[in-house]
Amino acid sequence: MAMYNPFPVGYQPYQMPYYNQPQQMSPQPQQAQQPMMTPPTIRAEIVQVDDEQAAANYPVAVGTPQMMITKDDKYIFVKTAYANGQYQLDAFEKRPPRPKEPPVDMSAYVTRDELEKRLSGITEAQRRPQKRTTKEEGDE
Repeated sequence: MAMYNPFPVGYQPYQMPYYNQPQQMSPQPQQAQQPMMTPPTIRAEIVQVDDEQAAANYPVAVGTPQMMITKDDKYIFVKTAYANGQYQLDAFEKRPPRPKEPPVDMSAYVTRDELEKRLSGITEAQRRPQKRTTKEEGDE
């Protein structure tokens, strides 16, 4: 409903001439306001359909994409119609969010210092001459 305006169309209220307007003592510098950069908001109407065939048959205006979702919430469709009578139907499978990965248990891993210590122990054992036990000598 339009607001009531008692003045004729194009009416401009009388402006006092500049020399009759009160003077300000000291003009205040105005700060330039930075425009706020916000991402655009997209609002979409989502239509419920039975299946992909119903989404393909749904009438869509040329150049206007239409979002659709199946009644069982399994699939989301986006249909775009073109001027030549063809259309494109994109289908997206709706899936639950991925489970969070469990934290890694670092106690099961060997540190570099532990590895070097074990490797040096093995190499030292290989360098030492092996002593034969009496039981081994008798086997020969």
